Amino acid sequence: MDTTLFRQLGLTERETKVYLALLELGSSTAGPLTAKSGIPHTKVYETLARLNEKGLVSSITVSKTKHYEAASPKELLNILEERKRQFSDIIDELELKRKFAQTKQVATVHEGYAAFKALFNRISDELQKQDSYCAFAFKEDYRSIATPLFLRNFHRKLAEKKVIDKAIASFEVKRDVLKAFEGNSNIQLRFVKKTMPVGMIIIKDKVIQLVWGDRPTAIEITSSQIHEHYLQFFDETWNEAK
Repeated sequence: MDTTLFRQLGLTERETKVYLALLELGSSTAGPLTAKSGIPHTKVYETLARLNEKGLVSSITVSKTKHYEAASPKELLNILEERKRQFSDIIDELELKRKFAQTKQVATVHEGYAAFKALFNRISDELQKQDSYCAFAFKEDYRSIATPLFLRNFHRKLAEKKVIDKAIASFEVKRDVLKAFEGNSNIQLRFVKKTMPVGMIIIKDKVIQLVWGDRPTAIEITSSQIHEHYLQFFDETWNEAK
């Protein structure tokens, strides 16, 4: 008989041997049980006491001698059900721990052109077909030489992977933005007159704030809550934009 199942129910090897021996003997004193189970006499009493606590052994005293009897094997199913109930009681707590572990919020700063470029390379590698890339575009930076070239190459990679690519920009830089992405039919552009965040990317569980300037810097925030907040704001602005 495969006795590993008994260990999964919380029975030790000794408890399993004593219980099985007692099943075969029926009502028995410690002596025959010691011989049948192969467990030392001094350990049999200790093991019987533990089995009694688990509801698998009962005893009666006859002429000052204890006689032991194994409970029905169906009691093993009751032990299994009890263990299931115990786990059910803590399952919500365990799920909460898992949820908190998955929603840890982390902020990472990428400073300098090399780090900035590495970040965008990672984004273009991680995003797959039908993933979304939403951005509140830069403003004055489009009038520099480096920014449009950098972004044009990056968004070309998104187009090749068929990523859903959306950007909202200010009407003040509409001409510059359209020129920067001329020939890219994948990116969807809309423009607004109201004040909005600039240089902000919303992807998956991340929000990334960009600052171009002499030393490009990106602050990458990993947070599902913040991501949902900004994505909702982006969608609302997108629906209002033209």
